[in-house]
Amino acid sequence: MVPPTDSRTEIKREGVAALSSVSISHSILSILPYHLAIEHFALPLSIDSKNRLEVLMAYPHHIETLQALQMYTGMAIKGIPAEKEFVLNLIAKHYGSDKKESHDKATVEAVASTRRLQYNPNESTVTIVNDTIHEAIRLRASDIHLEPFEKEMLVRFRIDGVLQEMMTIPVDRLAETVSRIKIMSRMDIAEKRRSQDGRIRISQHGRDVDIRVSTLPTDFGEKIVLRILDKESFDYRLESIGMDPARLLLFKKAIQQPNGIVLLTGPTGSGKTTTLYGVLNFLRDPSINISTVEDPIEYNITGVNQTQVSVATGMTFAHSLRTLLRQDPDIIMVGEMRDQETAEIAIRASLTGHLVLSTLHTNDAPSAFTRLIDMSVEPYLVSSSVTMVVAQRLVRKICTHCKCENTNASIETKKALGLSGDTVIYKGLGCANCGYTGYKGRTGLFEVMPVTDTIRVLINKKAYSSELREAAIKEGMVVLRDNALSALVDGVTSLEEVQREISVIS
Repeated sequence: MVPPTDSRTEIKREGVAALSSVSISHSILSILPYHLAIEHFALPLSIDSKNRLEVLMAYPHHIETLQALQMYTGMAIKGIPAEKEFVLNLIAKHYGSDKKESHDKATVEAVASTRRLQYNPNESTVTIVNDTIHEAIRLRASDIHLEPFEKEMLVRFRIDGVLQEMMTIPVDRLAETVSRIKIMSRMDIAEKRRSQDGRIRISQHGRDVDIRVSTLPTDFGEKIVLRILDKESFDYRLESIGMDPARLLLFKKAIQQPNGIVLLTGPTGSGKTTTLYGVLNFLRDPSINISTVEDPIEYNITGVNQTQVSVATGMTFAHSLRTLLRQDPDIIMVGEMRDQETAEIAIRASLTGHLVLSTLHTNDAPSAFTRLIDMSVEPYLVSSSVTMVVAQRLVRKICTHCKCENTNASIETKKALGLSGDTVIYKGLGCANCGYTGYKGRTGLFEVMPVTDTIRVLINKKAYSSELREAAIKEGMVVLRDNALSALVDGVTSLEEVQREISVIS
C-alpha cells in the first residue's frame, strides 16, 4: 500500500486552501495519469486509513466522474470539493507547468461544457430555463429533473439511463424557475398543492422537439420532470435495437403473423416502448390498419392511428380497446396489459384474426405466462393466443472513441461470471465524444421465447415459470444473462453495466 501523505492533516487544520503549499508524493500522483486528472478536474492527494484514494475534485458529486476514477484506479474514491481553477492550478503545479500551458483554456472550457451547466446569477430565468432545455437536447438526455431542496434546486439530466448532476440553482430563483416552466407548458401557475401535467414544443436546429412536463409537490417546493421526445433522433428501425440476426429473424416472423399476441416484458425504462414503435414502423403499410391505445403517446408515427388513454373521460385501456375493435383494425398495439379485463379483450381480439402487441411488467419471458394466469385469465386462452414473449433490458454502450482493454478486471471476477480468466473485456476511459463518461448510447439485451407446442402444454398445466424457462432453454432460448455476457465479451458494454443487470435478472 502507498503510504499516506500529510495532506489530510493539512486539510483538516487549514482547509482546502492549505493544499497550495502541500507537496504530494510522486507515488500518489502516479496512481492517476495527467490526461485523466485534467479531463476530470481531479488531483490525487493521499490514501486514507480505509485505503480510499482522497481526490481533490471540481465535481465530487458527479457520479460518472467518480465511476471513471474508481474504474481506472481500482480504489474507492473520497472526493474533496474545490473550485475548478484551483484544482487546475494544482494539477499544473504537481504534474508540470509545461503540461498546463499545452492544455489551453479553450480546451478546458470545452471539456467543462460537455459535463456540466454553469449557473450565471446575472442571466434571466427565461435564459436559464431555455439553456437548460437546449443543453439537455444537445447531450441526448431523455429527462430533465429539477429537484427543490432546502437551500437550492438541483438540476439533473438522465443520459443513457443514468442521472447526472448538471447544475444547482439558488433557492431564491426556485419559484421563478417553476413558474417559467409552468407558463411554457400551459399549466396553472397558481396551483401548487397538486400535481399537474403539460407539454412544451420547441424548435432546435430546424427540428421540432416535444417535451412532456410533470410537476409534483414536495416538502421544499414543486419538483419538475421534463421528458424529452426528440423524434428526429429516435431510431425506428428494428435492426437498431441490438437484437442479434438469428433472434431478430424469429421476432420478425412472429410479428408478421396475421393474428396472435406478441408480448414485450421488462421493468420501467427497459426499452419496451422503443421496441414496440420499431415494430409498428416495420409493419406499417397503406394496406394495413394499425391502431394503438397508449398512456402516454410518446411519438407520433405517420400512418398509425394512436389513441391516448384518459381515465377522466372514461377512455381506459379496456374501453378504448373495445372501441378499436369496431374500427376494422388489422394490428392493435395496447400500451400495457394492466388488468384482467384488458388482457381478456386483447386475447379475444387475437383469436378473431387480429395481431395484438402489448407489454407486461415481468422480470423475464417465462414469467409473462404466470402473470397472465395470476390475472385470472384462463390458461387455455393464454396458450392459444400468445405466440411470442420477448424480455428485454438496456445497457450502456462503450464509447468507440475511448474504448480500451479493462486491465483492472480480476480473474476472480471473470470466473464468477462464468468466463475464462484470459477473456479480454473492455471499458471506456472517457473523452469529449462521450462527455467523459466512457459510454455513448444504449443497446438492448433480449430473451426471445417463441410459444411452441411443448410450452403450450406446460401453460395449460399451470406450470411454474421455472419449468417454462427450463423447457424454453432446451428448445434454444438464450436467457438475458447469457446475452449480457455475450455483449461484454464482444466489447459492446462494460463489466459494470453487466454486473448491474445480472444482479437483477439472475
